Amino acid sequence: MADALDVWLRVSDDEAHDDFEPLPDGKYPAEANTYRTKTGYRVDWYLTAVGLVTSVEFDTLTEARRFLESEGFADYSS
Repeated sequence: MADALDVWLRVSDDEAHDDFEPLPDGKYPAEANTYRTKTGYRVDWYLTAVGLVTSVEFDTLTEARRFLESEGFADYSS
């Protein structure tokens, strides 16, 4: 399994929500990671309560990051 290039978190399903603080139990309801593939990049994102929701392929890392931002995720990579 490939290592994730980054870590993105989303607090709520409200994509306009700008408050990226953890929920009271310290967890985030959604997490996403970007992976390098042979032909570009793949974003996998998960609802922490249920697991993998979707996997989306992109040609460039910039496209992948734009997608994540449009879905209400914030980059929490260190």
